Amino acid sequence: ISAQKIALRYNVSRTPAREAIVNLEKEGLLKVIPQSGTYVACINCKRSEQEWFVRKSLEIGMVDAIFKNASADMLDKMAELNNRLINYDEETESIPRIEIDNEFHQLLLIAFVILLIEWFRNVCNYFKRHNSNILFRETYINLAELNKNISVKTNDEHNMLIDAIRNKDKRMYLRVIKAHISRIFNELDKLKGIYPEYFEKN
Repeated sequence: ISAQKIALRYNVSRTPAREAIVNLEKEGLLKVIPQSGTYVACINCKRSEQEWFVRKSLEIGMVDAIFKNASADMLDKMAELNNRLINYDEETESIPRIEIDNEFHQLLLIAFVILLIEWFRNVCNYFKRHNSNILFRETYINLAELNKNISVKTNDEHNMLIDAIRNKDKRMYLRVIKAHISRIFNELDKLKGIYPEYFEKN
């Protein structure tokens, strides 16, 4: 990565391109190695796992509110989003996979009480400032997309979540959401083996 390449790609001057590199380095997304170059930083799994724990606790804790307030329209929208993930095509989709996946999970929040939605947004804003959880999740989804077995599991679990809410099956929902949120770390060793260059060395 270089300021010159970024400036050419986005048709800007080198000054904002250099500033962007400095800011991304501060956020831990880029790593500058003297006399070598600037590279995308490897994933810090321990830090991301700590932040993932917060999301897992929130989504599991919202079960009663989701089952009470989820509407048919919301479930139809979730199904539509998951179908877009299943049939995702970079040439026809205008947004990345991660944004569609985020929208799927944000719909679960809509069924929650307004107070906790606002509180969760504050938590999300914290993650946006620190970025590692979003980077980790986006990289995981991108790597998982290269490995179709992992991608298919994600889409299947989305469908199971929708079915559990439709059928008012809390036990099924809890079982699936726990597996869904935790699976990223269960699949980690597999992804590390396939794509070792994306991860920090222990």
